[in-house]
Amino acid sequence: MIKLFEQFNNEQEIHDICKKYNIENYTINSDGSIDVDGSVYLFQKTLVEIPLNFNNVTGDFLISDNRITSLRGCPREVGGDFSCSRNKITNLIGGPEFVGSEYFANSNYLLNSLEGSPTHVGKDFNLYSNNKLTSLKGCPLILNNLDISDCQYLKIIDISVEVKKFIILHNSGLDSVLKKYNVFNYTGNILDQNILRIIFEHGIDYDIFNSDGSVNEKNVKRLYKDFDL
Repeated sequence: MIKLFEQFNNEQEIHDICKKYNIENYTINSDGSIDVDGSVYLFQKTLVEIPLNFNNVTGDFLISDNRITSLRGCPREVGGDFSCSRNKITNLIGGPEFVGSEYFANSNYLLNSLEGSPTHVGKDFNLYSNNKLTSLKGCPLILNNLDISDCQYLKIIDISVEVKKFIILHNSGLDSVLKKYNVFNYTGNILDQNILRIIFEHGIDYDIFNSDGSVNEKNVKRLYKDFDL
């Protein structure tokens, strides 16, 4: 089993692990963490844990397609893309606080909480195909794009999220719920993105969901009226 970073006895062990995984242009910090000027590719390595304690990675940090159960050891900041897709994590605790480009946490069949989400994502926040996810609590409060498609048990909006561009929710539980109510003015199978953005940002303030998960049509109409939809 790979040693956790607290168990390293000397810098040579860190050098050996970096060599094993082709990690280059790194600096070892006084606390045993490492900074990497470039990208770290640890996908498809049959890892059960992250082999080092990373601090700052200027490029991409990819740990998808492993058997990782915790994001402990991830860098605090990732300048490029971050991907932890297709692992065995149940939450995002230990993941990066800052991601400069895209964040991929899709297809984690055990993910049931967004606790530990980053405070900043430069581009897309990808959560699609997480079938145990039922809540958006913990999600970053401001996003450019949000993809929750194929999250079949995510049926309500229980947090205010400002999404500046696109929200993708086809085949999600939320999409199925909204389609049941004519008040949402679907055109075919598509709900206008402007309406979606307002619902995600202000829907919780208008209590558009009842405690049983159904939609309060009266409150939706009030929201539509106030925002001239």
